[in-house]
Amino acid sequence: MELTRLKVNSQYRPCVDEVPYFSWVIISDKKNVMQTSYHITVTSLGEVVWDSGVIESDKSTFVEYNGKPLKSLSDYSWTVKVTVNNGEKAAASSSFETGFMKKEWTAEWVKSPFPMKKVKPGTGGQNPAEYFRKEFDARDGIKRARVYATCHGAYQLSVNGIRPDDREFAPEFTVYSKYLCYQTYDVTPFLREGRNVIGMLVGDGWYDSANFKPRSRKFKAEHSVLFQIKIDYEDGTSEIVLSDDAVKVSESPVRSSDLFAGELYDARMEQENWNCCGFDDSSWKAGIPCGKSYANLVAQYGEPVRPVKEVPAVGMTVSPKDETIIDFGQNLAAVLRVKAKLPAGTKMVLDHFETLDQYGNYFNNIFMSEKTGHKQSDIYISNGKFTEYIPHFTYHGFRYVRVTCNQPVSPEDFTAIVLSSDNEDLGTFETSNEDINRLYENTRWSQRSNLFSIPTDCPQREKGGWTGDIQIYARTAMLNENVTPFLTRWLRNMTCSQQKNGAIPNVIPLTGIYELLEKLNRIVYRNFEPVGEAGWGDAACIVPWSMYQLTGNIRILREQYDTMKKWCDYIINTAKKRRGKMKHPKEIDQYLWNTGHQYGEWLIPSQTVDGADQSAAKPINTSVYCAPIFGWNSCRIMADTVALLGHTSDELYYDDIASRMKSAIQKGLIDDDGKMPLDFMGSYVLAIAFDLAPERKKKSIAGHLIRKIEENGDCLDTGFLTTPYLLDALCKIGRMDKAYKILLQTKCPSWLYEVKQGATTIWENYISYKEDGSPVMTSLNHYAFGCVDDWMFRKISGIDMAASGFKKIVIAPEPNNAFTSAKRTYMSEYGKVGAEWSMEEGKFKLKVEIPCNTTATVKLPDGRLYEVGSGIYQFE
Repeated sequence: MELTRLKVNSQYRPCVDEVPYFSWVIISDKKNVMQTSYHITVTSLGEVVWDSGVIESDKSTFVEYNGKPLKSLSDYSWTVKVTVNNGEKAAASSSFETGFMKKEWTAEWVKSPFPMKKVKPGTGGQNPAEYFRKEFDARDGIKRARVYATCHGAYQLSVNGIRPDDREFAPEFTVYSKYLCYQTYDVTPFLREGRNVIGMLVGDGWYDSANFKPRSRKFKAEHSVLFQIKIDYEDGTSEIVLSDDAVKVSESPVRSSDLFAGELYDARMEQENWNCCGFDDSSWKAGIPCGKSYANLVAQYGEPVRPVKEVPAVGMTVSPKDETIIDFGQNLAAVLRVKAKLPAGTKMVLDHFETLDQYGNYFNNIFMSEKTGHKQSDIYISNGKFTEYIPHFTYHGFRYVRVTCNQPVSPEDFTAIVLSSDNEDLGTFETSNEDINRLYENTRWSQRSNLFSIPTDCPQREKGGWTGDIQIYARTAMLNENVTPFLTRWLRNMTCSQQKNGAIPNVIPLTGIYELLEKLNRIVYRNFEPVGEAGWGDAACIVPWSMYQLTGNIRILREQYDTMKKWCDYIINTAKKRRGKMKHPKEIDQYLWNTGHQYGEWLIPSQTVDGADQSAAKPINTSVYCAPIFGWNSCRIMADTVALLGHTSDELYYDDIASRMKSAIQKGLIDDDGKMPLDFMGSYVLAIAFDLAPERKKKSIAGHLIRKIEENGDCLDTGFLTTPYLLDALCKIGRMDKAYKILLQTKCPSWLYEVKQGATTIWENYISYKEDGSPVMTSLNHYAFGCVDDWMFRKISGIDMAASGFKKIVIAPEPNNAFTSAKRTYMSEYGKVGAEWSMEEGKFKLKVEIPCNTTATVKLPDGRLYEVGSGIYQFE
């Protein structure tokens, strides 16, 4: 027996500035192994700061620290000793370090002396990125050295010309005025006795982006840095180096950088060794100290954005319009690495795009890209030397790149550097059906492209943290990657963005263009207070509840409790104050959330044949059923949450409210014949999936759902808010055959239609090409409809859970004749769960793997049940 995967705050050896929690995984070659006790000790410099004693418990996840207050900027070691039910014992150790536990910064913010111009759309219309540097001395005998740094903008840090890690876009995207991350760098190997240099290249990032910066007049666009270096010596002494008036600043070759428009880089302005000792910075200007504001600073929680893959070009063509086009064979979120040796002054323009037009030419599928600056163009101007050019503070969503240059180019000189938040990969999935395998891979690519500092909707057009997309996809995201830190950080930003009346903005962080959109929605619907939309704002409850279900993380429910509560109270108050258009009696209407601006089901295929353009009113009117049902769902989650946390008074209140809402839905939305207010497929899906139908109407509602599916040629016709529940609704009414028929459908609209069309990611809209083959204005890299993976994992491979966090596991494959085999692995909080089955010569064979400290029920297709503990089992 051994202990592995020792984590602190769901990360390996992190830097924390909050009370940590611990987890570990037990591995044993014996069966039926259950933990009976654990014992944790935490030490620093030989002092024990927490000794839990022997705790008789099987708890091995989210075990909270309960010792002495942790000191800032210190290293800690922790050891866990475990005893299991067969008497065996095991121990393992790991470590973590602390940041500023009480915000004990002493450094000054230092801003650039160069004036910031008002940005304009398009590549070249933004401010140059700037070099910041400071020289300092260090003595011999360095034992430990850390840099703690952040900025207003986005930065790349170096020490003596060396970047200590490969993170990009630090300090990442947050509600900066309330929640600004600082990063911690181990620079012990890079410092030397004598003179040293810290350098920071700073660009606009999200902070000063034309599309994302706050619309408030109080906001001041500026590049500024904050850093503090702590050097510990072998003799026990320490030294601090601070950002202050000794910082010097210069403009850089990055003449403009924008997340949407791209980068303009003039290599002729490079200053070789600018971040090394011996560089002459006498012509540089002095940075301007501008205060010691630390209240919003927090240690970064979660993995950074960094390069996660490299994809070489697979071909180059010349289009009918005589354009040189490089193909990477995969839609992705990335930047290019370009090898080039061009005459000085030669310009190379790189236009990134997702799809060719019907003739094979460049096509920019972004709304009004010329006006908004969303053209995704990088421009490189050569200094005559060989280079490997990689843009600095931009990224793009693309499969193709149009190269414009008066010199010949070769596809071998272009590589896509895929960027993503580097969340740990947790799962695999493979079947005998190659189309389903491609669908799964498409989902993984869209997740990789859009878990980018925040959960975005698409990497090319909006790059915004739309709440609706992640509430749909959160379960699938967690079944593919460890996103607990990632989503926790984003939810903290949601709390920062929540309005006083409890409304949750549709985009988190709420900035720039989305602030304007929120105001317009309020004006149109005569709302004088901030508003929240059903299925979008409900992410406040759905995402933390999904995190609890998938990982057993009760801590996130405690942390988000007030945010969840305020959101539910917003729903309750809005329903009570504003009458809906259906003229229900007050005793019904006051429990139906059915007013104000709503997005409704969003992107129902039959209502959005021209891509994402939803000028027709029908999709908005689907709020008649979406809003009341999602409002009830949030209050139901709240009732379950307060029961779990033991808040008795709140439990009675929200349980009563949810009950009244359910009754109002049954009386006000479901006719005697089972019809919903709008005869849309999604309305019946929600009624069935959420068990809202009265017993006497269940059969008729099921019949209406099947009717709608058959009227649509056995294709789906559900939008964002109902697609996650479609296949499960069919399973609930005993129509697994229809669920598989829809999953395996290749006609449009369907998941496999996209695959048959050559999709390499999940589309925003199932209808992304017109009948003549021309693309429509919509994103081809949106993870939302990839939520079908959750169903495939549960039904095809058969892995599900009977208790939160997979403490109790269910293995129950429900195979279809389209498959002869399937294999799935998932690294749960307790360890690896595996299910592999095959159908050979009429025999069904199943191999399962159950991790230690869990139990499982195995159900074979013939109905036989087996109760098992940990271990590897085979059934036939």
